[in-house]
Amino acid sequence: MTLRDPKTNTPSNPTSGVLGRILSGHFFYGWWVLVLISIMAAMNNAFFDKGPALFLLPVGASLGLNRATTSLIFSLGRSEGAVAGPFVGYLVDRFGARRIMVIGTVLAGVGFIIFSFAQNLWVFAFAYLGFVAFGATMAFQDSATAMVVTWFSRYRVRAMSIREASGNLGSTILIPLMTLVIAIYDWRVAALMGAGAYLIVILPLMPLLKESPESIGLLPDGADESDVKAARIGTGPSDTVGASSAELQRLRRYYAGAEFTVREALRTTSFWYLMIGTVLRQVSRVGIDLHYVAILEWKDFDTSIAALFFTLRLGMNVPSKLIVGYFGDKVPAQIILGGGMVLYSLGLILLLWTDGLTILAISAVIMGMSEGITPVNWGVIGNYFGRHHYATLRGIINMSYSWALLSVPFATGWWFDHYTSYSWPIIISLVAGVASAIIYALMRQPKLPTRLEVMTRE
Repeated sequence: MTLRDPKTNTPSNPTSGVLGRILSGHFFYGWWVLVLISIMAAMNNAFFDKGPALFLLPVGASLGLNRATTSLIFSLGRSEGAVAGPFVGYLVDRFGARRIMVIGTVLAGVGFIIFSFAQNLWVFAFAYLGFVAFGATMAFQDSATAMVVTWFSRYRVRAMSIREASGNLGSTILIPLMTLVIAIYDWRVAALMGAGAYLIVILPLMPLLKESPESIGLLPDGADESDVKAARIGTGPSDTVGASSAELQRLRRYYAGAEFTVREALRTTSFWYLMIGTVLRQVSRVGIDLHYVAILEWKDFDTSIAALFFTLRLGMNVPSKLIVGYFGDKVPAQIILGGGMVLYSLGLILLLWTDGLTILAISAVIMGMSEGITPVNWGVIGNYFGRHHYATLRGIINMSYSWALLSVPFATGWWFDHYTSYSWPIIISLVAGVASAIIYALMRQPKLPTRLEVMTRE
């Protein structure tokens, strides 16, 4: 069997097989790639994904901005990356993930340096929107996940879960440190820590990443060539005599799966259910995520206590994503995604209707556990539609909820500025969460397009 590159579908260099065996030894090199990406994700999650919740109040106070304006800049950052998703996704599919990750990392690092010296709204917006948000999103939302999808097939959701859990573990460790630094020194010192994370820690690790298993003569998951060939021609695996039809179907699912074109994927109801469910999920969570510490302060908790609740919520992401990762390749995606949103909605109910310390702690745990569905949300794109156009399809979904990343956190801040209450923003998030659970539950594996059905019969 000839190894083929997933991007060109042409035979790889024969010497790359030797390189792959040398690099992997007895341990599949994809796991090393996953370790490196997980370290990067831990840094990015703390400083870019979760950092704005800590920066929101001190940056606004330092620059003389109200809560709505500060929220708007951070929201624009998330929205900007989502709008650019299809374009960045095309670049990743066309030129490879590692090149885009390098560019994005440099932009984010430089942006945090400029951000740390901001003295007014315009420099703040220039640094965060022009550098930090665009760079971090293109490197770690679009490119890094595409690389994980390329390296894994059978263990795709498990690998995505490890990556996601590592990101949240990084936040769990770094958020208390950032809180302490902001309290003792200033938010500007925390911003410079972010610059160091991207330029001093992440960037030097980039050369160790390999674009795909085929690029070094391997197959996804480190699979045996004979087993992959068996899956594609319909015979049993090499180490199984008289393999059961269930075992054969399992192998075919992972190594002889369909590769939809972008147009074919967009014509399926499965893609639209996934996209609409994801949009509603983002509506339900982006405002709460950014204002979570502020919401607890509204409930008369001290900032340090609110930060501890925030850390607890982030910490629960880690075990939940590892648990979901284990079952994610075995349980239908619609069950996991729908169930996760029901759990999240329950956490919102508790957050809204109580001020008690114990119940709010339970709410933080429940909401943190519900985030375990994130790797399934993105892994299902590859499971349903294949590896070849993953980044483009994810970029389209990212763009579909870009308006929510911008408007929901801003509207949440605007409402508080005018009514000094977060009740209605939480209620709206709850309604969106329940609607998301319903849409996810309707999602099913897509039918093969005519082109692929003909190939299968042949």
